[in-house]
Amino acid sequence: MRAWVLRDYGHLQLEESPVPHGEGLLLKVAAVGLCGSDLSVYKGTPAMRARWHPPLVLGHEVVGVVEEGPGELLGQGVALYPALSCGTCGACLGGSPHLCPERRHLGFHLPGGLAEWIRIPAALAYPLPEGLPLWKGALAEPLAVALHAVRRARPRPGERALVVGGGAMGAFAAWLLREEGIRVDLLEPKGERAERLKALGVVESVALAAEELAEQPYPLVVDTVGLEATLVQALAFLAPGGRAVVVGLSGLGAPLDLQDLVLREKAVLGSYLFTPEEFREALSLLPHLPEALVRLWPAERADEAFAALLEGSIPEPKLVLLW
Repeated sequence: MRAWVLRDYGHLQLEESPVPHGEGLLLKVAAVGLCGSDLSVYKGTPAMRARWHPPLVLGHEVVGVVEEGPGELLGQGVALYPALSCGTCGACLGGSPHLCPERRHLGFHLPGGLAEWIRIPAALAYPLPEGLPLWKGALAEPLAVALHAVRRARPRPGERALVVGGGAMGAFAAWLLREEGIRVDLLEPKGERAERLKALGVVESVALAAEELAEQPYPLVVDTVGLEATLVQALAFLAPGGRAVVVGLSGLGAPLDLQDLVLREKAVLGSYLFTPEEFREALSLLPHLPEALVRLWPAERADEAFAALLEGSIPEPKLVLLW
């Protein structure tokens, strides 16, 4: 089979390797989404160098067809939950297996979907909704990440929210908030991407720079970038008593104005992955997610896709590779 191997930071290589053998399900990969984490590992950002090291077969937003395994799943299209938890620790027993300290991740600890075939534990496979285009199952993982962030945000009817970053996570979080009746403004420096989201009705207004935003503070801010600068912006635009949810993972640290945080009772909430229940809910929402948010790209040209994303030349918030 063919697989894209990250041999070093910034260097992907298409290689031939055996189809994986062993226990669990064997899937013919149909599509895999590329996310900010994949790009950060590819670039070798400090945050990612601290966690992951080549060689790696990336790709944790995976959908495929079961070709070997239990009879009830054979031939079915399934989306893959990306983390395998221990099942016995406090986090797992408490209903938060995504926070298990022993969890292992597709595309990092385990070979990911930048390969034509993948073998995974059966517990990670979730059947797709009937009639859903197969490729769209690759969006279940990022949509579930956004869904978990929105749940952490606890949006209230009539609120106005600010989403920082118009990539896939920002677009999906904004779409989910709008589905709950929240008015959403977007801070995104790429004009074409920002206007696309506005034209699709995902956001109500856009700003290319913080100076363009109204002075009215927001009760809810979702930072989907996760840099020191964006966290500072998120807190600056947060109203007293407001909630800032940080789902981006681009940086390692940021200073906080404790006087502002304490005296105005601003809450900063981290948001990471999602629960199995949220993954199922995300799957049920996929038929309604606008396909215009996605650029489809041949997996045989994955190296070009990484380059295009890093150049910022793709206006769609999400890119999905098709095998």
